[in-house]
Amino acid sequence: MRRADRYGDEVYRILADVIYKKINDPRISGIASLTGVKVSSDLSVARVFYSVYGSDDDREKAKKAFEKASGFLRKELASRMRSKKVPRLVFMEDMSFRYGESIERLIKSVNDQKDRG
Repeated sequence: MRRADRYGDEVYRILADVIYKKINDPRISGIASLTGVKVSSDLSVARVFYSVYGSDDDREKAKKAFEKASGFLRKELASRMRSKKVPRLVFMEDMSFRYGESIERLIKSVNDQKDRG
């Protein structure tokens, strides 16, 4: 396993713990979950992927909440990590869940049309 992957796993574990236990922002709580972390090879940037269960408005609110909390989350990372280097956090929505939902709807619509005709 690459060093960046191990580092990303640790960042993910810490962020998940902090987000679920310390952040009480209703724009995130209950509707957003972390899906993964990819860290650059020089460990300077961590792309944090999340998914949102809800409307487009919920997705936009969650994006703003993650951006607002990034400083606090980075500070928490710095206090909990065994490394001197703390990556800059970039939050990105994981669209795979939404993509899967759209494929499922298409399959259902095709099957419904087959059943009718």
